[in-house]
Amino acid sequence: MQELAGRLRVLDPAASESVKIIDYFDSLIAGGAGVESVVRAAAILGGTTAGARVRGRLLGIDADGARITPTPPASLSDTDAPCVWLQRDTGSAVNDAMIVDRAQVALAIITARADPTTGAVERVIDAAVSRVDREAAAHRLRLDGEVRVVAAPPHSRHVTTASTVLATAEGAVWIGLGEVVPPEGPVGTSVARDLDDLPRACADARLALRLADDRHRVVDAGELGVLVELARAFYPSGPRHPDLAALDALDARTLEALDVVVDSESIRAAATRLSLHHSSLQSRHESWTRQLGYDPLTPRGRARFLAARMLQRLG
Repeated sequence: MQELAGRLRVLDPAASESVKIIDYFDSLIAGGAGVESVVRAAAILGGTTAGARVRGRLLGIDADGARITPTPPASLSDTDAPCVWLQRDTGSAVNDAMIVDRAQVALAIITARADPTTGAVERVIDAAVSRVDREAAAHRLRLDGEVRVVAAPPHSRHVTTASTVLATAEGAVWIGLGEVVPPEGPVGTSVARDLDDLPRACADARLALRLADDRHRVVDAGELGVLVELARAFYPSGPRHPDLAALDALDARTLEALDVVVDSESIRAAATRLSLHHSSLQSRHESWTRQLGYDPLTPRGRARFLAARMLQRLG
């Protein structure tokens, strides 16, 4: 699907966006997402407030992902089927009809096979939900004490107490609650101390998932230490720091080599891992120092590179 979207982006940008919308909702359906995640996806994709009526219940999510009281359109049909609408002050955007259609299809499928624990997982990890409702959800899920939160791609199926799929600005994300961390990746994980800590742990697990790569398939937010504070404070849409711009200018092979070098005990050890002669790698080291503006093999340079590399992955 991603390859098709890439080809269509060149031939027909509008068609490419349609494929991405279909893929987004298909991921939510495949992952067993709940009703709220689908409505939130419609709001994120549409960049505006999305409303829905499902089994008589009205639900509204604004463009920032917050719950609101929706305003049903006058033309809303009187039917038992799930209905979705996008609230705009003027007209409609190009992809509105596609978003509404796919959201309604997703809701129809989800309500037909509804799992009572899915909504409970969404409530228990949402800080905006009242304490009483979150306690009731935790009781239904039989959660008590420390809980491990696992974040993975939406197609994941891991052994956990309960799971759901969330609609986020980064795409659909599978969230599982339980003690079992899958050995394969990519996976992000974090431990919540108690019920009140679950929303924080969920957010950190999602951050950790975004940091997972081929060399680090499972990332535990707890092992990031103080770096997790830096990750939480990072806004990809903000001004690009020169250290990130320097990394952006490097090709994938250079970045991979730098990752290995910074993660190794010495140039010789890194050269062995990269199947290169150490003198060749030494000359590259001098070039990297010029390109980055600092020496990535000094203690401060390593810390600077690792912090910048982490933020680059998040951006």
